[in-house]
Formats: sequence, structure tokens, C-alpha cells
Amino acid sequence: MQAGELKIDGKMMAACVKAGALRLEKNEALINQLNVFPVPDGDTGSNMLTTLRGGISAAKNTDDLGEYMGSLSMGMLFGARGNSGVIFSQIFSGIADKLKGKASATPAEMLEALENGSKVAYSSVVSPTEGTILTVVREGAEGFSGNGLENLTIWDFFRIYIENIKEALGRTPDLLPILKSAGVVDSGGYGFVKFFEGFTEAAVSGLVSDMEEDGAALPAAGFNKWIEDENEEPFGFCTECIITLNEGTGNIRGEVVAYLESMGQSVVCVQRENILKLHVHTYSPLDVLTHMHSYGEFYNVKIENMDAMSGRTGEDKKDKKNAAPGEGGILTDENAAGELKALMLKKQEEMVREIHHGIAYVAVANGEGVIKAFKDFGCEIVLNGGQTMNTSVEEFVEAFNRLDAEHIIVMPNNSNIEAAAIQAAMIYGSDKVMILPTKSIAEGYFAMSMSITDRYEADKVYSLMKQGCEGVDTIWISKAIRDARVENVECREGDYLALHGKSIVAADPDRLSAVKKVLESVEDIEDKYVLLIFKGQSVTDEECEELQEYIEDTYDWLDVGIIDGGQEVYDFVIGITG
Repeated sequence: MQAGELKIDGKMMAACVKAGALRLEKNEALINQLNVFPVPDGDTGSNMLTTLRGGISAAKNTDDLGEYMGSLSMGMLFGARGNSGVIFSQIFSGIADKLKGKASATPAEMLEALENGSKVAYSSVVSPTEGTILTVVREGAEGFSGNGLENLTIWDFFRIYIENIKEALGRTPDLLPILKSAGVVDSGGYGFVKFFEGFTEAAVSGLVSDMEEDGAALPAAGFNKWIEDENEEPFGFCTECIITLNEGTGNIRGEVVAYLESMGQSVVCVQRENILKLHVHTYSPLDVLTHMHSYGEFYNVKIENMDAMSGRTGEDKKDKKNAAPGEGGILTDENAAGELKALMLKKQEEMVREIHHGIAYVAVANGEGVIKAFKDFGCEIVLNGGQTMNTSVEEFVEAFNRLDAEHIIVMPNNSNIEAAAIQAAMIYGSDKVMILPTKSIAEGYFAMSMSITDRYEADKVYSLMKQGCEGVDTIWISKAIRDARVENVECREGDYLALHGKSIVAADPDRLSAVKKVLESVEDIEDKYVLLIFKGQSVTDEECEELQEYIEDTYDWLDVGIIDGGQEVYDFVIGITG
């Protein structure tokens, strides 16, 4: 690839998109932390990265730019997660539409495609908000106004585009007061800039040589504890699904948008040919799913209780009536809330059976946060188990029977559970079930991060996931239940034991001191770049913040992420990978 190229083709575009994905991955944790909106989901970076990975895995290997972009954008649509992921996918959908039928593109053609990407992204959001990624994309293209493109190489064009979107990103706090008061830029826009930095760096060596984060301010600790306006609308359930529409269905986006607006807020609806994807915040998720099921078959479904995530309860929203599911009210009664949860789980299980998968994923995990993390990554079934409650062969077989899949990839996430998984595979049919030998939730999580939407190439997916879990150092911290001396480490009952892999490395009366000691024992930690902490249910937020600050100060090259796992046995499970 030469810096003097006048056009970009499919192979060049593929290399640049992959480089952009690597830059986005490096900045994933920071992008997540930039989230300062009232619902503390903190997943913008993860959603954008997962969306992009879905596109890359589905993209055709071709010199034809139009064919590559069409397959990339369709894969991104299927892999899109959350508002940021849907908008990101729609930007590429608009770009792909303008490049259809083109083997390569000039700067002028790329500008036209980017302008269309902005237009399609805006149209996908029912109530677009300025000061977000939408603004960054639009102003990035508008920045070429008056600039002659005829003498630019394709790489000069993208270099100017990066400067345009950086300037637009810097203006987002002026357009969105909540950003300005927090002293941060928009997280989605920041992710878009980071993607394009990596994108162009693939072609122009040294254009963006500084891999360090370039000054995006983060909110102060505790900043997301907003004082809510009395008239603020409730959050409800974040409901998303992808539907393969019935044969002969025309363009129904307008009809669906009208329905969704009658059911809730934050409506995003995208239709592309026979695929429809929707997002809505509603208090009647089952009603929405029942209604939408009449249009076709579910490809994927996700429901999250945002009130629980934000810490709000029915008492906080006295102006809303206590209603049963389907009546649009807040469930303040615990029994009613439990009933809704049971109905939702039943409905989701029915959908799992109804959907035919090329590959389905089954994992074993403990802790609500850990289970949620695996499901968010696309794991169809997560069995509640692990240390002290090993999953049985029968439970595995029952899980396999619930799935309609060509292949099933299983992550036991514990060496004591692997044998049961293998036995269950033999009973069910070992030709369909593939056991990934993950020894910890950290290994399983990094393996799932490599899962792709090209679901019918099981060997390829399995190989990528195996690469994802290999080379992961897992650290466990737990209390000693008696005085002991193991592997030259002496401990007293109540001390915190630090395990690295299969070895006990240290013991200390202080939990964080135990973590610090075991981190010092990781010999090749300077070759790693990601550290992920699963916080146990007995660990306080303050302890976790203190640990994060220590790691970021001492091992400043590591990207540190935290998942509130809620696991019972281990206070911390830490995964480190390169």
C-alpha cells in the first residue's frame, strides 16, 4: 500500500478497517469510562468494538470495494450492540450504499460516501442528539467544504478527515451541556476518532505514531451520581432485537417506529432489506417482543433492566402507577417484579429454542455480573456454576437440548468442570459439541471476545476463541479457611491467598496487598496490554477503585477494565493478556 494512491480498493479498505479495529480495541476501556449519562452502562467502547468485529468477520476477501463494504456493513448490522453500535453500523451502511458497484473509490467518491453515512445514521435515530457521534461524522464531511479534492491522494483525504473529526469532537461539550459539566468529550465520537486514527495509520506510516491517549478528560470519581430532575422520564428495560422479516414484507420502518414511540423512548430502528433491528427503552418489553414477533423470526434478543443498573427504584418514581406487565407502569411490588423477570426469562428461553444458530455458545459462570458479561458477548446459555458448585453432565446435556444449532462451543471456565462437559458432549453428540478448555472466567471472557458472527465456520471460530484464551494469566484472590503452609507460602485463617495459575504465590492479611504481591510475580507482565478485574461480591467499590489506581500507576502500559462480577468464592478474579 503506497501513500501516493489516488484510489482505495477492497483489499486496502480491509487492511485499514482492521487497523482501525486494533486502535479501537486499545482504547475500549477509556471509551467505556467516558460515559457520563444517567444510566451508567459504560459500554460504548465495547459496543462499538463488538459491532466492528462482527463486520470484519463477515466481510468478503475481495479487491472489489463495493462488495467488501456491503458485506462489512451487513456484518456490522448483525453484530451491532447498544445505541452506539447501531449508529456505528448505520454510518457504514450509508457508506456502503454509495460505494455499491464501485471496484475502488477516489477522494471525491469517499466524501460522498461519508456524507451518506452521516445521513443514514441520522435517519436511524428517531430523535437525533447533537454533541454525539452523529455530529462528529457530519462535521467531519462538512469540513471539506471549499477544499479542492482533485489534487488529493486518498491518504491525504483521510488525513484531513481525521483533523476534521477531531475538531468536531472537541466541540461536542459545547453542544451537550452534560459533557461540558463533566469535562469530557462524547464517548461515541471519541471512539469514532480512534477508529479512523488506526484506519489511516495503516496507510501512512507515522501519521498517528503516539499510541497514548491524547488528553480526553475523564469524569471525576462518583460523577455519575446525578441529581435527577423530577420530570425526567424513567429508564425501564433496554430492549433490542434483530428480526428476519417474513417473505414479502416491504418497508415497515415507519410503522414500527410509530409503535415503538407509543411504547417507550430512545427509539432506534433500522431496516435493511429483510433485516430489521430495533432499540427501545420501555416498561413493557414482553409486549414489544410479542408485537414484533408477528413480523418475522427473531435472530437475536437482549433485555436489560436499566432501573436496576441506575440504582433507581419504584419509590423514586411515585408519579408512575404500579402496573402489571403490558400496562406501561413501574413495578414497585417485589412479587410483580419477580413475575415479570420470570416471564422474561421464559420468553427468552423460548426464543433461544426458536432461533437456529450456526454456532451457539454455552458457558459456566457464577455471579450476576459475570453471567451478564457472557450474555452480552453473545453467549446463548450461561449455566450458574463454578467453584464449589460444579456443573453436572445432566445440566450440560439439558442446555444442549435447549439449543437449535449446527455446532455448540462450550466454555467450562474451570478445570474441575471440563470433564463433565466432555462427557456431556459424548452423550449429546461429540460431532456437534466443541469443548474449549477454558480454566477460568477470565479465559472464557477473552475467548468470547474473539467469537465472530461468521457462525457457520465452526473450526475457524473455535480456533480464534482458542487463541483468545491462550496466554491469559489468571489471578485469584480468596480467604484462607485455615492455617496452612502450601508451596512455601505460609498463611493464617482469614488471610487473603493470591493464586497465579495453579500456584499459591502470596498470603497477606490485607486483600489489596495480596493482589500487589501476586502482580509482582507475573514475569512477563511487561509484554501484556490488557488487565481485566472481576470484582467479587464482598469487595467494596472503594477498594476496587484503589486497586485500579494502583495498577494504572504502577503498570501504566496496561489497559485496565473492571466488571462488577458478584462472584461468591473469589474476591477478585483477574485476567491479564497480551
